[in-house]
Amino acid sequence: MKGTRFTGKVVIVTGGGSGLGRTCCRAFAGEGAAVVSSDIDFNGAKETVTEITGAGGRALAVKTDVSKADEVEKLTEETLNAYHKIDILVNNAGIIVRQGLLDTTEDIWDREVGVDLKGTFLVTKAVIPHMIERKYGKVVNVASIAGLTGLSSTAYTAAKAGVLGMTRIWAMDFAPYHICVNAVAPGFIATPISAKMRATSVGKIIDSKIPLGYGTPDSVAPAILFLSSCESDYITGQCLVVDGGLSCCHDLGPEFRFFDRGKSCK
Repeated sequence: MKGTRFTGKVVIVTGGGSGLGRTCCRAFAGEGAAVVSSDIDFNGAKETVTEITGAGGRALAVKTDVSKADEVEKLTEETLNAYHKIDILVNNAGIIVRQGLLDTTEDIWDREVGVDLKGTFLVTKAVIPHMIERKYGKVVNVASIAGLTGLSSTAYTAAKAGVLGMTRIWAMDFAPYHICVNAVAPGFIATPISAKMRATSVGKIIDSKIPLGYGTPDSVAPAILFLSSCESDYITGQCLVVDGGLSCCHDLGPEFRFFDRGKSCK
């Protein structure tokens, strides 16, 4: 354990069993926080905890399907029983099924929106009353550039756009209680959820279109920690894009960008 920025703070990270969630759990613990790693994959959540406690930190694993209200209530209760408060919530749990509208079944829609959008709603609704009571809190929602640009599939794009909308309304609702609600919008990040796609020819094309290439969880976690810290106490209702420059332009390829390289304009 190295830093002290979150000493005395209690953090819930949903989807903490792998990828960005696990990286965030380790980063918070490394800065002194007590961390609750929540994941539907309980083995993954426990592996995260083992890493943290092995390095001298404090952590708890809780099995949670964020789309189910009773499991979310259990997450809140177990956190309070263990640590007696909740200072920071990172709504990171998410899934993606890449389907266009005509191939999106009702089951696909319900599952994806249930985790990505409803899950964010349920966990925040369960945690916020405890932050209101203490008149302090930080909520960071993990959205996506898909919610800003319409980059991905129907259900995923709709869910992440909804997450950004909830971020803005909650920022206004809970500002009187000194609770800041913000979002991060990652681009294409090298995590287990994207591994299959990244190995394809399409994945390699995508990598070539990102100015800084694929990101890693370590590229995104610092933005989440910033929005969870006292350094961002005057920031709320915002979305911090962490996408390696992907959303800054529509890249038509080097043949277009450099077709007149070396020629003077007339």
